[in-house]
Amino acid sequence: MQQPSVGRIVHYVSYGTPGGEYDKECRAAIIAELTGDPDHPDQVGLAVLNPTGMFFNRTVPYHDGAETLGSPDCPTSESHGTPFRYCACSWREASHAGGTWHWPERV
Repeated sequence: MQQPSVGRIVHYVSYGTPGGEYDKECRAAIIAELTGDPDHPDQVGLAVLNPTGMFFNRTVPYHDGAETLGSPDCPTSESHGTPFRYCACSWREASHAGGTWHWPERV
């Protein structure tokens, strides 16, 4: 995995709004500081670039976007990923969590 360093450009994932007025989406961000927290080595401070201004956050965790596995004895595990995206067993489909950062995909 790449190592975060000051000045690198990454993606910050906005939270969106609960009512759906705004979707969760990636924004350009610059790593402004490495927090140095041994319990959270991938946590960084970001300067996030939004179309309407800048946002600063000193404690943004990394998230790789992987699926979050739920309980192994989930009674409806065969339907994960079909009509619903979330299950009572805590399963979540693969996507980047709001309020996190990740490396941009190479295109």
